[in-house]
Amino acid sequence: MRDKYQEDLEKLNANILKMGKMIEIAIESTVIALMGRDVQAASTVSENDEAIDNMEREIEALCMKLLLQQQPVATDLRVITAALKMVTDMERIGDHAADIAELVLQIPDCKYNKMDTITEISTQIIKMIHDSVDSFIQRNYDKAQIVIAQDDIVDNLYHEIKSDLIQKIKKTDDGEQILDYLLIARYFERIGDHATNIAKWVVFAITGKK
Repeated sequence: MRDKYQEDLEKLNANILKMGKMIEIAIESTVIALMGRDVQAASTVSENDEAIDNMEREIEALCMKLLLQQQPVATDLRVITAALKMVTDMERIGDHAADIAELVLQIPDCKYNKMDTITEISTQIIKMIHDSVDSFIQRNYDKAQIVIAQDDIVDNLYHEIKSDLIQKIKKTDDGEQILDYLLIARYFERIGDHATNIAKWVVFAITGKK
């Protein structure tokens, strides 16, 4: 019975890693779509969102199985509880990536002069997602805390883009496309928040405090 329990815990880790990679790819594909207005890449993100949703349900089912059949206590209980919470944030990241992809299809071109900043914010959040998932697998408190601290970087980049776009709105009669870029930046900022939440759940898994 104990061997099966350890096997299921290892499967939980493997599935968390897999879902983490799926959402990293979703964000990377979203940026490719945005930079080149790649309709195919945007469509792929939307299609893959269902696979991310299915992975969330698979992980939730495994967590419930572990809770009901094994009745874990102490650290194991916190780890499984944290995993249940983490996949909710991970699924929301997938949703936001799909939301950005849908907006890409509405933008006639990608000539916004802050695209390099949007690329920078996406690179930062992909690293945060990767490191937060790694910190869960490794039960690495310090790495999780670094991710949490990096949320300020994402916030600062978002506010830089937001300020620039607000100035642009003031200088044009047609602000619809600018608002689309503002919404895209906001989705990236929210993804950063969810990556931070994942790291906070890792801290909970290790310490019992969030």
